Amino acid sequence: MLGEIKVGRCSRQCYREKRPLKEGEWYYSVVMQNDDDDYERRDYSAEGWEGPPEGSLGHWKCRMPIAGEKKLVLAPRAVLIGLLRQMEDMPEQAKTRYLLALILLRRRFVRVITGPPLTANDPGTPDSETPGPKMMHLEVVDDGSTIDVAECQIAKSEAESLSESLSELLYCEASEIQQE
Repeated sequence: MLGEIKVGRCSRQCYREKRPLKEGEWYYSVVMQNDDDDYERRDYSAEGWEGPPEGSLGHWKCRMPIAGEKKLVLAPRAVLIGLLRQMEDMPEQAKTRYLLALILLRRRFVRVITGPPLTANDPGTPDSETPGPKMMHLEVVDDGSTIDVAECQIAKSEAESLSESLSELLYCEASEIQQE
């Protein structure tokens, strides 16, 4: 299993242009591994971005917060699990559903059930016997129920639009969450 990489918060400075990032400005962040086997985050303004530097481990696009703007938070756990279940009957949302499952794994709301890999075509037959997408078998941590999710290949060209659609689905204003 992959280990976690601890990454600091945004520096609020463009690494290349050596200037502060402005409110509402889009910027890119990258994670680099330095010579000491530590990880370093670098932030770049959109104007200073020339693509990920050689040797970067990952990169993403963000926007600087705007003062007074309402804060968005991840929807409650039960809502996210329910959404994953509802999307089972939406084959056109397979890639979004797969990414949602990965987010839920990362947040430890679900865990992978080990066993022989199965395919979507015949849930009782191992992958080597049957063509079709591999399935992830997940167990919901809260109640022990199971959910199967088809693994998907996602092209770089799809990443931004899928990220935007996921954000719309998963986040709500903090004021919309009822405090218990």
